[in-house]
Amino acid sequence: MRLQDDLDFTTLTWVKGELDETLKQARHALEAYVDDPTDVSQMRFCATYLHQVQGTLRMVELYGAAMVTEEMERLATALLEQEVAQRDEAYTVLMRGIVQLPDYLERLQSGHKDIPIVLLPLLNDLRAARGEKGLAESVLFTPDLSRPLPASAQGPARPLPEAELKRGAELLRTQFQVSLLRWFRGDDVDGNLTRIAQVCDRLVAITHQEEARRLFWVAASVVEALRAKAFEPSQELRQAIGKVEREIKRLADAGEGAFRVDPPRDLTRTLLYFVAHLPSEHGRMRELRQVFRLDALLPSEEEIAHARGSMTGHNRALLDTVASAIKEDLMRVKDALDLYLRSGDSKPEQLAGQAEVLDRVSDTLGMIGLGVARRVVQEQRNAVFEVAGGQRAADEGTLLDIAGALLYVEATLDDQVQQLGGVPASAGESGARPLPQAESQKVLEAVIREAHGNFQQAKQCFVAFVESNWDHAQLQDVPRLLDEVAGALRILELDEPPRYLLAVRRFTERELLDRKRVPNGQQMDTLADVLASLEYYLEALRDHRAGRDRIVDVARQRLEVLGYWPIPDESPALVGGAEMPTAASIAERAAPTEPAEAAVAEPAAPTPEPVAAP
Repeated sequence: MRLQDDLDFTTLTWVKGELDETLKQARHALEAYVDDPTDVSQMRFCATYLHQVQGTLRMVELYGAAMVTEEMERLATALLEQEVAQRDEAYTVLMRGIVQLPDYLERLQSGHKDIPIVLLPLLNDLRAARGEKGLAESVLFTPDLSRPLPASAQGPARPLPEAELKRGAELLRTQFQVSLLRWFRGDDVDGNLTRIAQVCDRLVAITHQEEARRLFWVAASVVEALRAKAFEPSQELRQAIGKVEREIKRLADAGEGAFRVDPPRDLTRTLLYFVAHLPSEHGRMRELRQVFRLDALLPSEEEIAHARGSMTGHNRALLDTVASAIKEDLMRVKDALDLYLRSGDSKPEQLAGQAEVLDRVSDTLGMIGLGVARRVVQEQRNAVFEVAGGQRAADEGTLLDIAGALLYVEATLDDQVQQLGGVPASAGESGARPLPQAESQKVLEAVIREAHGNFQQAKQCFVAFVESNWDHAQLQDVPRLLDEVAGALRILELDEPPRYLLAVRRFTERELLDRKRVPNGQQMDTLADVLASLEYYLEALRDHRAGRDRIVDVARQRLEVLGYWPIPDESPALVGGAEMPTAASIAERAAPTEPAEAAVAEPAAPTPEPVAAP
C-alpha cells in the first residue's frame, strides 16, 4: 500500500479532464485528415491541439510526457508540410501516441510514480517517423538541479575579475585537453584521469556561477571514481566527459555570464544519469547520490513493468464504457435464466441465444486482457450451449450455478479492470490473498482519514493550551493521539513521518507535561511550524499530492531547532532534582539572540517537587 509521491496529483487532477478532451479532439482531427488528406485544416487543428497539451504538461512539470507531445506536434507539422516519406507508418505512430498518453497520465493520477523512461520507445518511434535519430535514456532523467551544493563544491565568495577568470580557464582548458586526449589513447590512464579531476576541482574553486560550478563538481567526482577503477567507462560516458571541455572553452571565451544565459543542465543531468546507474559508492559517489537524491529517481523493475503495462490504450474512459456494456449483457443473460426457471413451459433451446451473448462477452473480455474473467464466461457459455442442445439437464441447480458464476464476473469486473496494467504479486510472498484494488483503496483512505482526524484533535489540544493561559492539563491526550497517528502511518509503510511524530510526543511529555514548562514566543512558533508541516503532510497524503518528502523536511529542521531531532533517549525528565541537559540547548536553539535563561519561562503556578534520586 506504499504511496508514490513524484507528482503533484492535485494539479494534474485539475487539468486531466481538459487534457483528455484536447487529445480527443486531436484524435478526431487526425482521423478526419486520414479519411480526406485534401482537408489540410484538420492536420493543422491536430498540431494546434497537441501544442496546447504540451504547454499544459510543462506547466504541471511532466517533462517526459511533454517531450512526447512535442514530438507528436512536430510529426503532425511534418505530415502537414509533406516532409514524411512513410505516411501510413507516421499516421499509425501518431495515433498510438495520442491514444497511449491518456493511459500514462491516468496512471500518474492514480498515485503512481512518474517513470518517463517507459515513454522512450514511443518518443523514438515518433522521431524515426520524421527521419530523426533516437534519444538516449539520459534525456528523460530529471534530477533536481536546484538543490544546494555541499561545502566541497563551494567557489569563491566573490566573482573573480573577468579577465583573470578567462586566463585561468584557458590555461586549465589546455591541461584538460591534453590529459583527455592521452586518456582516450590509453596513455598513463591513472595519471591523466587524476589531472582531469584536478582541473575540474580547480574550476570549481575559481567559478562563482553555480550552474558552471555544479557541472565541474559533478565531472570531477565522476572522473575521480573512474581513476579509482570504481567502474569501467562506457563510450557514452567518455563522450559526456569530452563535452565538459566545450564548457571550459565557453567559460574562457565568454566568462560566467554565458552560463547564466545558457546553463549546461543537459550535460550535468547526463553525468548524473551515469552516477545513478553505477553500483559504486567510491569517493564522492555517495555524496552525489545524497545531494541530488538520485536513488529516489531510479524506479524498480516492478515499477517499470507496471508503467509499461499501463501503456496499452486501455484508458479509464474506454474501460468504463466496455465494462458497462459487459455488465448489461451479463444482466440480460441472468434475467433470461431467471425467466426460464420461473416459466414452467419453457424449452431449453430458447437459451441458445444466450450462449451467443456470452460468446460476445468472452471476446470482449479477451480484447481488454481480462483472461480469468474470459475463461469463466467461456465455461458458462459452454454450459448454456449444452443445456440448449439437450446435452445437460436444464434443472434449477445447473442454471443457478451458471447465474452464480456470471454474478461473480459482474461483481469483480470493476476490480479486474482497475488492475489492468498492474504487476502481479510475487508468488510465494504471502499465503494471503491480496485485497481487490477498490477495497484496498477504501481501507487506505479510511486509515489516512482517521490519522488526519486524530492529528486535528492533537492540534486543538495545543490551541487550548495557549488559549487557557498555559493550562498543561489541556495536553494530556496529545501523546496518545500522536501515537495513534504514527501507528496509522506505519500501517502505510512510511518511515520518517512516524518518527517526527514521536519527537513531538517526546517534547510534549518531557518539556510540557513532566516539567510543566511554558514555552516562549519563539519556541511556540517553532513548535507551530512542526505541527503545520505534519498537518500539511497528512493532507498531501490524503489528496495524493507530490513533494511530501519536502514537506516533512520542514518538520525535521524545526525539530532540530527545538533540540528534539535526533530524538533524545527516553530518560526521566527530572532526575535527582537536576534539570534536563536539553533544556539549555532548546533555549539556545529557539532564541539564540536572547539570554539562555529567558528562553523557557517558568509558569506562575508552583511546579511539582522534583523527583528525588533513589
